[in-house]
Amino acid sequence: MFSRDETVNAVLRFYQTVIRHPYLNNSTLIVPPVNGWTTINIEGENETVLDLLCHLPYLRSENAFEELIIHWESIPVCYLDNQDRLLSNPLPAHCIYLARAESYLGTSLILDTNEGTITEFYHTGSHITVPYEEYEALPEAEKWKAHRTRPTTELLDNWTQRYEKLVWMLVPNPIRQPVTGRFYSRAVSSAEEELLVQQGQLEPWHVQDDSSSNDNREESEDDREQHKRERKRKHVVDIYNIYLCHGWPVHADWSIRAV
Repeated sequence: MFSRDETVNAVLRFYQTVIRHPYLNNSTLIVPPVNGWTTINIEGENETVLDLLCHLPYLRSENAFEELIIHWESIPVCYLDNQDRLLSNPLPAHCIYLARAESYLGTSLILDTNEGTITEFYHTGSHITVPYEEYEALPEAEKWKAHRTRPTTELLDNWTQRYEKLVWMLVPNPIRQPVTGRFYSRAVSSAEEELLVQQGQLEPWHVQDDSSSNDNREESEDDREQHKRERKRKHVVDIYNIYLCHGWPVHADWSIRAV
């Protein structure tokens, strides 16, 4: 069941959590006036969708040429900036993109106001709900319908918890292209994400550094790949521990220096 107010509040909670990460300024989050935004008029959408868009909060980049992210290569859509023109696949009049994929590796979030659900459209074809052969036979514009779908508030609250518990983390991208942020996850699977969300107090994370244990022997291709994965894992560990050093989750002060 769709509820405009519940949807707006769930999006707001999610964005408020995202901007606590050391990636976006508080001013990035813009909220509508009491009577809603008055400049949004998207062709092809029904009245329910337009009403929702006029009351949603948005994440808005200070630089019109830079792209924000809320997940791996997933860009939040700000309908105040006519970003609907960037959306390649048209949707039914009762559906909208909350986020669009920056590349085929990204995830689009498609909200259905008839059902009160969000579909996670993984452009790589993962998390599909039909056999792969059936999925491949679908027209491109219909493939999103075969992906995992959940109630709107359930999905957004789930994503909010992942950022609150530092299962997912966002940090600035120094080169700011193709997107301004970098996404990291402490988990390697959805099952591990669920376990981490259920953890109590966040504790420092320690991993053994084996990078120098085999310095004297020639590495195989498999060894190099394994060491590459270990270095990336160690980087995620360092980012997570820096969050804790700065006081997360009670009071994250990004002006102090981590030790």
